[in-house]
Amino acid sequence: MLKQIICDKFTNKQIIFHNGLNTIVGDDIASNSIGKSTMLMIIDFVFGGDDYIKRNFDAIQALDHHLFKFSYVFNAEELFFIRSTNEYNYVSVCNEKFEVLDKIKISDFTKLLKIKYQIQIEDISFREIIGRYFRVYGKENLNERKPIQYFEKESAAKSIVSLLKLFDKYKTIKELEDHIESLIEEKKLLNDAAKKDLIPRMNKTLFNKNNKKISELNEELDVMKKNIITKSAEIEALISKEVLDLRKRKSILITEKNMYESRLTRTLTNLETKNISLDSELTRLVTYFPNFNVEQVKKVDAFHSSITKILKSELQNTEKELKSKINMLNNQINAIDKEISEKLLIKDAPKYAIDKVIELSAQIKQFTDENGYYTKKLTLENSIATSNESLENIKVTLLDEICNQINIKMHELNQLIYTDNRRDPTLNIHGNKYTFNTYGDTGTGTAFANLITFDLAILDLTCLPAIAHDLPLLKNIENSALENIIELYSNNKKQIFIAIDKIHSYKTDTADLITKHKVLDLSKDKLLFIKNWKQERNN
Repeated sequence: MLKQIICDKFTNKQIIFHNGLNTIVGDDIASNSIGKSTMLMIIDFVFGGDDYIKRNFDAIQALDHHLFKFSYVFNAEELFFIRSTNEYNYVSVCNEKFEVLDKIKISDFTKLLKIKYQIQIEDISFREIIGRYFRVYGKENLNERKPIQYFEKESAAKSIVSLLKLFDKYKTIKELEDHIESLIEEKKLLNDAAKKDLIPRMNKTLFNKNNKKISELNEELDVMKKNIITKSAEIEALISKEVLDLRKRKSILITEKNMYESRLTRTLTNLETKNISLDSELTRLVTYFPNFNVEQVKKVDAFHSSITKILKSELQNTEKELKSKINMLNNQINAIDKEISEKLLIKDAPKYAIDKVIELSAQIKQFTDENGYYTKKLTLENSIATSNESLENIKVTLLDEICNQINIKMHELNQLIYTDNRRDPTLNIHGNKYTFNTYGDTGTGTAFANLITFDLAILDLTCLPAIAHDLPLLKNIENSALENIIELYSNNKKQIFIAIDKIHSYKTDTADLITKHKVLDLSKDKLLFIKNWKQERNN
């Protein structure tokens, strides 16, 4: 439990807390801007919250950065800490003299509190548990119609998930959600592979066509098997993956060899081209053109002849290189043929029959693989749909159980708050939406009383370690109901922090209870802080 908060900016330098109810009491004239809400926000701050920084920045502007020394007691062990407004993302771990021993992140501090409060629920943080039920003016969780909403823009679906977690009912749902997520991711990978043409794009029409082709190919394969079955008992080896892979390699090598043979044919054609003799042609040309420069043409022709000799040498080298590569490829192809023959163990079977069986098997495998992708996609889609349906059914069951527990507890509390058989508040959750109200009663006072009733029910039913209720929740409730709520507060063993004023407007027993549990009293003459910068500004 929270034991104390010390601050040199406080009028009362040290505030001591205790189990059960802790009241921050204002004066009988309901003075504003004296520090009631601010004190509750500071309590939230030492529980790991940030709203004091975000919502009470005027205090920091007026007082400059300041720090809070505080301690918790767990099983007779007191732990000491310091948190400052300057470095609010860290908490200092201290000894009993508040001498700093270590500095830890605020996330590690709240994890420590979760452990010390013996909260063993996974998938939910300490702040998500407690921050939701610290209802202080300036925070966004004061909507009396949305009791499980943490902040204004939080969706109802997320609020409901948080409630499931708080009741430790989320583990089963989380496992199923993770399973669905993995199925969706697997389906996405298949779709992406199809978009990138890594696997064929399949639909029902192609699936049926492939099935028809597979059936036809299997019939043809059976005929081929019967023709060569007497040659070997190892006929099934014909469709083995190794043989199919060898066949694929052979096909690639043959394609490569054909390319080199084509280049060799062109090279040989170029080598066979004969040089043209120009002497007779030039003699005839001089007859018609006596001044024609025959010697110059012969020089050019001699140059061309020398170039042709060089090119011929290059072509001959290319011929040798191509023949060498073709020979090497032939050797590789022959080696694969030998390896296939050895694996097939069919020495006397016709080569055509073996090749045909392998070809048919390869086609069957291709169509089967294509249909396998489509079948896998359908299986994933069906699994996702079935899992989503199961998830919704489980959610409905678990949420019905939670609502039933809460509504029963609120009924018990409502009977103690109202003695006139007032209708109970009810929480109903349907899918990702929920309602919270009292049927037939839309009054403001009833709505805020219902919110307090809800929080007290959650405090009793779960591991929630503490709650805080500010004056705006309490002041709209009729006196008789609030007097009974104060009694309920005082009987609870968990820490409850409230801000209240005008206590003498209630019956004497209630005023005495509030005074008995008082940890701080404030008034227009006794402010929370040593400096007053607000004057007429509201808390």
